[in-house]
Amino acid sequence: MFYKHWKKIALTLTALFWAGCDDSSSSADVVLYGCPDDVCAPAPESSSEASTPSSSSSEEVKSSSSIAGESSSSIAEESSSSSEFPDVPRYGVIGCVPMDSSVTYFSEDYSADIAKMWKTEEAKHAAVDKIDSIKQTLAETPSCLENLREQLDKFVALYGAPTIIKNAVLSCDDGTIRPSEEYANFLKMKEEWEANKPALEKELQKLYEDKLKEIEEQINKCLNGDV
Repeated sequence: MFYKHWKKIALTLTALFWAGCDDSSSSADVVLYGCPDDVCAPAPESSSEASTPSSSSSEEVKSSSSIAGESSSSIAEESSSSSEFPDVPRYGVIGCVPMDSSVTYFSEDYSADIAKMWKTEEAKHAAVDKIDSIKQTLAETPSCLENLREQLDKFVALYGAPTIIKNAVLSCDDGTIRPSEEYANFLKMKEEWEANKPALEKELQKLYEDKLKEIEEQINKCLNGDV
């Protein structure tokens, strides 16, 4: 009986043997991808280490807030000091306030062109006086002489409205009295005028003599009947 079924028994045993080998092999054969958790997992941070960055960040924020506060305070102080005397000229760090003062002048007094016009008019008036003197010696005054005198005796208005500098003088914190910017510009212009005045006076004198000579020639032509 046993002899008939020994092949079946042998096949069954062989199958069981290989089944046992497959189970042990599959349980032992584990594929690892990457580093195991128990080796590479980061260690938990302690409570003191975890709180350090937050504390440092708080200190940085506090420091920034303190700096911003100091900057705001500094700006506010500067703004307050700069608005102490609004619209008032300042000389460095010295504060100045305008005084109740004014200066009046004619700009024509500091113009070379106007000075030349005045010198020309002066020569004309001198010629009028000369014509009047000649008329006294004549029995009859020629019409050309009368016409010339009328032309020369015309009034010429050379002056306009005066210039007024208000608040020309400033009282400063250091006890000094200083000119305003507008008044300082006028003083500089006046100084330059005085410096150039000698050369201008020579030019004006020559202009006067040339103009008077020209008019005298016209008078002589009239008296001689050449007109």
